[in-house]
Amino acid sequence: MRRSVVIGKTNVGKTLFCVHFAQYIGVKEMTWLLERADGRTEQVRMSPSRAEALLSGAMPHTTRCLQSICLEFARGKGSRQLLLTDTTGLVDGIHPEPELRAAMAQTLKAILDADVVLHLVDAASIGRREQRDTHAGAEDDDGQESGWSLLDDQIAQLGQEKDGYLILANKMDLGFAKAGYRALVKRFTKHRVIPISARYQSGFREVKQHVWRMA
Repeated sequence: MRRSVVIGKTNVGKTLFCVHFAQYIGVKEMTWLLERADGRTEQVRMSPSRAEALLSGAMPHTTRCLQSICLEFARGKGSRQLLLTDTTGLVDGIHPEPELRAAMAQTLKAILDADVVLHLVDAASIGRREQRDTHAGAEDDDGQESGWSLLDDQIAQLGQEKDGYLILANKMDLGFAKAGYRALVKRFTKHRVIPISARYQSGFREVKQHVWRMA
């Protein structure tokens, strides 16, 4: 079975995307395969609403292992399956917590092994950064660096080795996101960038067409 990994920095909406995209495909009762960095695996069954409540959260690093769900796509007279895998959010530098360092190493290996790489980025954050750079001296809402970073460049370098690499400009329902999306399109002229809202499932039709071709 082919695997599609959803990757990106912390809090860009990876888990929420996975839950809502599986729901969009038609999955009603979700069985998640949890693959831990130490090699242990388990299966957990839950409804989409419970999965959203338990697996996604506002705090960084709610996801600490590979969390996968099987998606089935009609193909000709039959069907094909694709494993959609949520991953641990990546951060710049070396994280002080050993468990998270191991989980991030697991994420990087998953990128190398995957057939499809869905690179999720926060378009609203990128748009705010563009606005700040336009008005020198201003700061982001949280006073910290945000937007497209060196880490995203490194993820893109790994992902672009795959035919199934795709950039998903998430949080298009928020302010500044359109500016962020335009900046991404300008930056990646040779790669497709799809604007989405993981929360409201907008743009999912285009994502489905992409992963369906790779299944």
